[in-house]
Amino acid sequence: MAEELVLLRGGVRDGDSTTVQAGVRRLLAASDAPGLVEVYEANGETEHVRGNNQDALVFIHVGQEPAGDLAPELQHSPTPGG
Repeated sequence: MAEELVLLRGGVRDGDSTTVQAGVRRLLAASDAPGLVEVYEANGETEHVRGNNQDALVFIHVGQEPAGDLAPELQHSPTPGG
């Protein structure tokens, strides 16, 4: 399946970039706060990320949610700087 480059804006992951499967529009990322995950949603914008040929989809921070039963290995940890 195709992947898309994503740039995170806001929250503790501000400025981090990562790749997701094409079509993903909501991302849960590891949080600094115990028991919580950072929630990011696509906002329809794109932005250039240095070192990449393609523009990244921008995902904005919309809050935090309890991690609940979400297994740690399912929590997405973005790669800083692309």
